[in-house]
Amino acid sequence: MVARVKASTISYQALGGIGIFTSLSNDELASLTQQCNWCRYDAGQEIIAQREESSDLFFVCQGRVRAKTYSTSGKEVTFGDLDQGEVFGELSAMDGKPRSAFVVALEESLIASIDSKTFRQFLDTHPDVLWPMLENFAYRFRIMVEKIFEFSTLGARNRIHAELLRLSRDAVMEDGTATISPAPTHAELASRTSTTRESVTREINLLKKAGLLDIDRDRYLIKDLDSLRQLVDEVLDL
Repeated sequence: MVARVKASTISYQALGGIGIFTSLSNDELASLTQQCNWCRYDAGQEIIAQREESSDLFFVCQGRVRAKTYSTSGKEVTFGDLDQGEVFGELSAMDGKPRSAFVVALEESLIASIDSKTFRQFLDTHPDVLWPMLENFAYRFRIMVEKIFEFSTLGARNRIHAELLRLSRDAVMEDGTATISPAPTHAELASRTSTTRESVTREINLLKKAGLLDIDRDRYLIKDLDSLRQLVDEVLDL
């Protein structure tokens, strides 16, 4: 069950961790906090339903969520995961159209939401928030373009390689290694790359055997990013 939280019990610091709000003062954050609706979601609970008629904007103040959809056969397709500090729901907030994806909590999450009309009024008086929003939107658009290109040009094996490279971008070390934590399950990787769990399991085992990947508890260690990247580039160069 979704637990609603009174705004009066929430500190302005909850919104202070949202990336697009770094330019706001404590007083501005406190005012915005009171204009938001606040809810806690348990892991697996739905926050947004696809095709839902709503236009609120959402902020991940604690926890982690996933945007996804399902094929006509019921296969889950993952668009991406959003961590603490990120924003979602921008499309419907901007154009008023139904939701384009489901969003569910991956762990216990504190989510703030604000109706699009109120947020537009907020942007009128705080235009410095708009540019970070556009940068965030552009980043996600680039990721989507990458995936469309990969689905059009790469086989299942190389789509898995490309997704591992993408997941490791924020954790690249100087020695050419990277850590993905928490490690996605094989089913999650299959959902991200439009393939089967069995195909992911087979490829992960091959990467381990080749010395490119190691698994330590709940994280993946990519031991040679250049070699993994070369597996993708070789196909694209054909």
